[in-house]
Amino acid sequence: MPSTTSALLLFSLLFLDLAVLPHAQYVGARAYLLQQKMECKGGKVYDIDNVQDIEQCKEACRQFDCDGVNLFQVGEFAFKCEILSYVTNLQPASGAACYYAQDALNGGFNGGFNGGFGYPGFGKKRK
Repeated sequence: MPSTTSALLLFSLLFLDLAVLPHAQYVGARAYLLQQKMECKGGKVYDIDNVQDIEQCKEACRQFDCDGVNLFQVGEFAFKCEILSYVTNLQPASGAACYYAQDALNGGFNGGFNGGFGYPGFGKKRK
């Protein structure tokens, strides 16, 4: 069962628009940018039910070299995260938040069309 503190932190992240978590998280050398009330769309490779701590999601992201992580509230104090191997676009979603890798979407964060997301449907830049 998740601790009350962890559950309240996730709840506030998803619903209160407070700057509870930084707008960027780092997994290794990659920067992941936060989009509250949004869901990343792309290739799901792993789910974690009953998330107790955001570090669980970050560790799974590291293991899968992910491009995005979705956080969902599935109950009053119950949360789930999805690990995405690639991100194609973002869509508004109540009860959700998304971290996406800054280098994952066409155009990067600093530039491009549609706030840096490139045109919808353009996927990950391949190296």
